[in-house]
Amino acid sequence: MKISKKLLAIILAVVITVSMITVAAVNVTAAAGDKVYCRASFTPNCYMWKKNTEENNRAWPGVAMTKVSGETDVYCYTVPDDKFNMIIFNGNGQTDDLAYPGGNKIYDYATKTWSDYYTDPVPMISVSKEGGSFKNSIDVTITVTDATSAYYAIDNGTHVAINGSATVTLGANIAEGASVKLDISATNSYGTTDKSFTYKKRTSAGADTDGSTSPAIVGNYATNPNNGYGKRKTITVDGNKSDWDSSMLIAQGVANDDPRVYAHWSMHEIPIDDYAMYAAWDDTNLYIMYEMANVQDVVARGEDFPMTQGNLWIYNLPVFMYIFTGNGNITHNETAGGTLWDTGTTIDANSDYVIAYSTNASNGPFIYTANDDGKLEPDVLVTSGAQTGINIKWGNGKTLSGKLMGIPKAGTDNKRVAGDCVSGSLTDFYTSGHNAKMDMFYEVSIPLKNLDITAADIETNGIGIMKVSTFGTSGMDCLPYDLSMADNAAKPYSMDSSTSAEKEDADHITVPMARIGKAFTANPVQPTTAPVPTQAPTQKPAPTQAPTQAPTQAPTHEVVGTVHPGDADADGEVTILDATFIQRYEAGVDLPTMLIVPNADVDGDGDVTILDATYVQRFVADVIDKFPGEE
Repeated sequence: MKISKKLLAIILAVVITVSMITVAAVNVTAAAGDKVYCRASFTPNCYMWKKNTEENNRAWPGVAMTKVSGETDVYCYTVPDDKFNMIIFNGNGQTDDLAYPGGNKIYDYATKTWSDYYTDPVPMISVSKEGGSFKNSIDVTITVTDATSAYYAIDNGTHVAINGSATVTLGANIAEGASVKLDISATNSYGTTDKSFTYKKRTSAGADTDGSTSPAIVGNYATNPNNGYGKRKTITVDGNKSDWDSSMLIAQGVANDDPRVYAHWSMHEIPIDDYAMYAAWDDTNLYIMYEMANVQDVVARGEDFPMTQGNLWIYNLPVFMYIFTGNGNITHNETAGGTLWDTGTTIDANSDYVIAYSTNASNGPFIYTANDDGKLEPDVLVTSGAQTGINIKWGNGKTLSGKLMGIPKAGTDNKRVAGDCVSGSLTDFYTSGHNAKMDMFYEVSIPLKNLDITAADIETNGIGIMKVSTFGTSGMDCLPYDLSMADNAAKPYSMDSSTSAEKEDADHITVPMARIGKAFTANPVQPTTAPVPTQAPTQKPAPTQAPTQAPTQAPTHEVVGTVHPGDADADGEVTILDATFIQRYEAGVDLPTMLIVPNADVDGDGDVTILDATYVQRFVADVIDKFPGEE
């Protein structure tokens, strides 16, 4: 399996997060008199030369460096000429060929890193958290080095002396939404260093809206069905479902709706197929359990790989949980450089924390928080791994409900269309002979303290959650379900035409999160369980064309207009407006396009039904000069 550029970007991002800051080595030419330093447990030699030439400072192994007075392991070399741009340190083995970084830099022989070297050390100031937001109050530890005197002040108040380090509690007595400023100053004989940091107290009541821009998907999908918001219960995270029950269900999906089934040529790949999500909490942890389906043994028996290698904990595939506590800065999955882990996923619903990990738990887990600009960054206090306190276990077996509902079609000529599971007739795969041992589930526990909430916060205000599963890059399925997970399913992946473009497309999630503890109070997410329609949709997709956008729910406006066969053009086609685009246009999202409906799709009465003429008229100026059959 190839590692994509996006997955490589994930790995690099993690390395950058946990590694020390170093000075990038750039290819500059030394100036005569520059001083270069090396930290080593021996006396190193310095060999310099001009790249792609034989010019050097001295024959190999170079010049023995001079120990710096007052230092135990730092050595110095003064550059004699202005033509060298490459350098090697040696004496106990040797370094790689290094680009000369400029004067007054020090190379650490042990860590193989460059950094600045101060011959006249000005005071250094560091703090445990450099600004940001907090809930009730925040403890900040200040550390000062190379200073003869230092102090801190809160909101321009009294100067309090610092002797090496000090811990200060900020914000306990300020109002929610207000900020507190911390000023620090340190001085020695070489100069003074000043730093200021600002911390904002979050509003505990949360936002006025959950941020979502479309309603939850209904029909066979459900968000918080039967007014279910999970429940208070301690769960043992051990890869066993015995602690869970149906009252904890917060999101219901559909089996066999993963992108592969709409790209019939891609059934040789493993499914990424979310089915149901459950939630619980106690005074210590938030608990999430989600189920995933693998019905390859029923829908595509000829493709063996997903049946023998289908357990996702074999693979390093990113998983994201977007969480909205209402107590932090709001993000929509944005980072300073794009989207988190370069997934291309954006989410309209507000989130203030993101939990990220891989399906085999080898990468992460990580906790990301939103800063004051709405950009995600690693939580500096609980960055990754064991420090997060997150526990992840998995297992196989039958779903908690005892059913696995979906459309039992996939593969060549199955005529599946993205979004067909919303209102389609479903079958229980277990009654069709499906082996439940192929289905998977994950249990995840997240310490409440690392989300900066308590059990009382969950029970009083509630929190939101959206879980997104990927195939290493883009989203493939999510709970609650959003139609963006299959809008490009029937297109080929650019790096492998035998798989689906859903692995790399940009997914814009618009539906609300599932709620835990309580509905969203300003704009509650209503239960979305609805009866399965008894009638198939009347508008058929063009049979030879893959959908170019996410299907949406049927329009709710009254239908009163018709187009007659006599209005068809020379090719036997009539042009109407796509209801999806009408809804989006009305909401101000973007302009509609045209949908060509073959004459063969005219109903038995010889008419094609269109939307209410009032709505049609609103588009005439923007789209067409004449709309045939308007009534």
